[in-house]
Amino acid sequence: MVSKNQQTSYVYRQEEPGEAVLKDILIQRYGYSSRLLRRIVHEGEMSINQVDCWLGSKTHPGDRIEIVLPLEKVDVLPVEGPLDIVYEDDEILAVNKDPHCVTHPTKSHQMDTLGNRVAWYFQETGQDAKIRFVNRLDMDTSGLVIIAKNKYVHHYLQSQKVIDQVEKTYIAFINGRLPGEEGLIDEPIGLPFEGSIKRAVLKEGKPSRTRYRVLETYKEAQMIELQLETGRTHQIRVHLSYMGCPVIGDGLYNIETNESYGMERVALHSKRIVLTLPKRGKCVLEAAMKPDLIELKRCLSNV
Repeated sequence: MVSKNQQTSYVYRQEEPGEAVLKDILIQRYGYSSRLLRRIVHEGEMSINQVDCWLGSKTHPGDRIEIVLPLEKVDVLPVEGPLDIVYEDDEILAVNKDPHCVTHPTKSHQMDTLGNRVAWYFQETGQDAKIRFVNRLDMDTSGLVIIAKNKYVHHYLQSQKVIDQVEKTYIAFINGRLPGEEGLIDEPIGLPFEGSIKRAVLKEGKPSRTRYRVLETYKEAQMIELQLETGRTHQIRVHLSYMGCPVIGDGLYNIETNESYGMERVALHSKRIVLTLPKRGKCVLEAAMKPDLIELKRCLSNV
């Protein structure tokens, strides 16, 4: 990938045997969407062997294909704020989100979100990119959040999520003890009634699977690692509450356990994400626990 007049450009070599239509190669081999290709036709550039072409143009083995994406601008109000950057390249920005921080602007949060901070960072570093979140975390959950720097990368990664190629690992501190050192919680999750904020395990819910592994056991709590095999809203919190081991500090799903060990937010952290990028290939990202979780771990160890 290269930059062309501040526009992002991808260059490929045609590796398919025999003659092939450009549009078919871009969709089937490189994961472009038809919608994005239509935008590129009107606002970007396409060429084969440095000659302008169309989506219906024919390509042959060894041809040099260049796709120049449309130029974009930051679309969120920039507001200066702390940003814990874990990794950055031409395609993504990965940050370790602080707790008590909303991921993207809402009606009640217009200027104090992670999106505002990322917009400020892009502005200050001269990067023309819309704020496209690949994943989102609840306000009180800390950890890895990925921002795609162009529409192609965003679609590419969202498509991977559909076929379960993105691996997400969380750390949670829970009240009580789960059965065994590891296990699978395979229970459907849905809305108990229309408009409900809370989710629940329901027979008519959507299939939901969470794997867990116990890392440390304390007197009346555990530190566990979780991997999501599905991505339902509040999945971890709902599943753990259903198992009788709610997340410490969870004011929505942990209403029967008074012991929060001083936590002022849900003790849940997005620790690790493994994904595949168009340019770099496999990318393993990890985010360290925030200070309040480190202090909770120390507190539990001394109980």
